[in-house]
Amino acid sequence: MRTAIRKETRRHSLLDALQARIAEHLYHAYSDSDSLLGTLDRWTQQRITDENLAKVALVMNADDPAEACYRDLVREIDTEAESGIYLARNSATLEHLQHVLEESGVSGQLHQEIRSIAPVVFPDETAHSRPDLDLVWITVEARHDRAHLDATVSEIIMGFLMNDAESVRDMTNVVRAMTYTIHEDTVRRRCELPPLLGDAEIRDLRIMVAELKERSGDYDDRTNEIRRKADTLHESP
Repeated sequence: MRTAIRKETRRHSLLDALQARIAEHLYHAYSDSDSLLGTLDRWTQQRITDENLAKVALVMNADDPAEACYRDLVREIDTEAESGIYLARNSATLEHLQHVLEESGVSGQLHQEIRSIAPVVFPDETAHSRPDLDLVWITVEARHDRAHLDATVSEIIMGFLMNDAESVRDMTNVVRAMTYTIHEDTVRRRCELPPLLGDAEIRDLRIMVAELKERSGDYDDRTNEIRRKADTLHESP
């Protein structure tokens, strides 16, 4: 009995320490004047914080925390890549966007094709944008920034679980390389732009990414689970 109590106490202590670290990370993210996250109202920032703290609690309470965290990481990087492909360019200041440019399947040029891409991929935003496609770019940046923030939180959790930051960094680089390549190829084919990779190469990559996504489970289900958990954080005991 005493052993069980000690283990539970230690688990809560670890969870408290990790949540404090995550809260500090988010505070600094909101202080970044170059990110759209810094322009959000306090309520929205608090909601993002609550959802990430809820994710920490769900991961740490899972039967296999490392596996649960990996699934979140794949889901979040895949979501990040869907918009990040338009922000990956030589002038990008974020390290992960510069890093994916090393991949043969990531051109760093999709931003130059946005006028032909936007009506196909972002029809509603295009219809309500000014000639400079302002709403399209706001949507791209907002989706990327939120997904990237969530992914960095999962990276911190995974580093905490594995106690090996370098291995976690290698892991995220591999997932980003695959998902950014797949999303760029999908957009290029959908918008009738020249593909960067051959059919055989992209087919093999699609199989690997499909396996990753299957392992991660239903994205919407996990997002809703995190939101439900977040709703309970400020409830009275």
